[in-house]
Amino acid sequence: MNAPASRSGRADQTGQSAVEYLIVLSLCVLALALGPGSALELLVRAIAFRYQMFTFAMSQP
Repeated sequence: MNAPASRSGRADQTGQSAVEYLIVLSLCVLALALGPGSALELLVRAIAFRYQMFTFAMSQP
């Protein structure tokens, strides 16, 4: 008779994809945040500039 298939290989991989997604997401965040003129810095500067323009326009009579 054949022995039932072991599920230990599958149990060892539980949560593996979550770790992989975490690593890929961390690398993407680092790529956006590091370096001069990074995408994150440009985004923050653009938001600050637009907010400055908005507050100036709202202060006008």
